[in-house]
Amino acid sequence: MNYKNSIEALTMILCLGGKITKASNHLSLMLNGIKYYSLEVSINCDRYLIQAFEQEACELFDAVRTILDEKKTVIMKIEKFFNYPTLNLLCQ
Repeated sequence: MNYKNSIEALTMILCLGGKITKASNHLSLMLNGIKYYSLEVSINCDRYLIQAFEQEACELFDAVRTILDEKKTVIMKIEKFFNYPTLNLLCQ
């Protein structure tokens, strides 16, 4: 499939039931000064690497952090509701 950009690719994979399997907590800066961000997503036992550079890397990083932060918030609410603090270990 072809995607307009990295965020569209991420959105499509997540909408089809995929998940983020590896994502860095920071943007990288390549030796030539270009900003870089990548993450691994999986769907149906297939793994894909999504990469972005410069402004798109910043946008992808922000989108991924938002998604992962929302997931953490949901897990914390579930833990609080069920009073089960080790649930977070099961969901990683």
